[in-house]
Amino acid sequence: MSEFRFSPNPNRAHLVKWQPWSPAAFTKAQEEDKPVLLSISAVWCYWCHVMDDDTYSDPEVQDLLNEHFVTIRVDNDHRPDINARYNVGGWPTTAFLTGHGGLIGGATYLPPEQLISMITEFAEAYKNDRPTLYTQARDLLNTRKDHAQRFVASSQLEESMTDRVSRIVVGSYDATNGGFGSEPKFPNPSILRFLNHQYRTTGEDFFASMLIKTLDSLSDGQVHDSSDGGFFRHCAQADWTQPQYEKMLEDNLRLAREFLDASILLDRPKYRKTAKQTFDYLLEQLYDPVVPGFRGSQGAHSDYFSLSPDQRTADARPESDPSCYASNNGLAVTVLLDAAWKLGDLSLQTKALQTLETLDSAARSGSFSHVYSEQGPSDVPAFFTDW
Repeated sequence: MSEFRFSPNPNRAHLVKWQPWSPAAFTKAQEEDKPVLLSISAVWCYWCHVMDDDTYSDPEVQDLLNEHFVTIRVDNDHRPDINARYNVGGWPTTAFLTGHGGLIGGATYLPPEQLISMITEFAEAYKNDRPTLYTQARDLLNTRKDHAQRFVASSQLEESMTDRVSRIVVGSYDATNGGFGSEPKFPNPSILRFLNHQYRTTGEDFFASMLIKTLDSLSDGQVHDSSDGGFFRHCAQADWTQPQYEKMLEDNLRLAREFLDASILLDRPKYRKTAKQTFDYLLEQLYDPVVPGFRGSQGAHSDYFSLSPDQRTADARPESDPSCYASNNGLAVTVLLDAAWKLGDLSLQTKALQTLETLDSAARSGSFSHVYSEQGPSDVPAFFTDW
């Protein structure tokens, strides 16, 4: 597996002198007295591809970065810990750091002219006004700490918690289009799960109404790939149009589970069919029998997904991420075993048990990792969420 992962389109982003995240990269920055530009990218991310194809392939950008910065490239899915610490609002993240790793600021996608302006200004400030930047980094760290502290879980679960969550959910509900919030619109399977639970436990019809409206909108909207199966990550518009075409393993597992459970709770065969189509997609396009396990995502490719079903060909289908992630494969085992029982589908049980054996054998042998591929486990250590 390549150390760095770039857009699948022809590009010259590799001409930036990328370093992996390591103590050596920061030692280099300190010895050369340079700031760090950290790029956090994802193989499924459309705008990450654009930034590779256009911005990081621009010769002026390459020259400025190679002269004035130590550049570090991180894959979001491989290193969720680094993403959690440094992401500045989405992907790609373009973060400016001190030589000791302090976050000073950043942005998401930047076209070449904007990045040239930012790196020129930042390099000048790092050279001539470094105390101000270090103060800015300290203030930003304190702000993030204060923000995180507000979300520390209480030692006791308040009895009113479900009522509070219900009010938030109802307040964000889009009665016109289904779903929650405004654009960009995400399916939010965790909210669907909450609605299912609330209807089962309270019998209140408005929970069922929100669930039905949202599931109908998802299955009938452009966020659902009715041709190949599966759901795209989100839509640009509130009415579930203009989808962003990447498909995520975790999202599709959770959505398949919610459609299947709702089909039983509400006696709606249509939802069962949607769930079955989504499981079929996962087995046909994301399951890797060599690992064995489920690949993490399928990349965005508007040229392919905008075609009608009869125009699509298998050889033009976007590649899936060859990496399998322990946390999401653990989720796959749980969801597929449950679905195998509810659907009476032994193929789901077989794939779940094969995936479980991959994880279990790695754990027993001491090679348990966050990332797997056909070449075996990587050197990325397992995180708490993987166990």
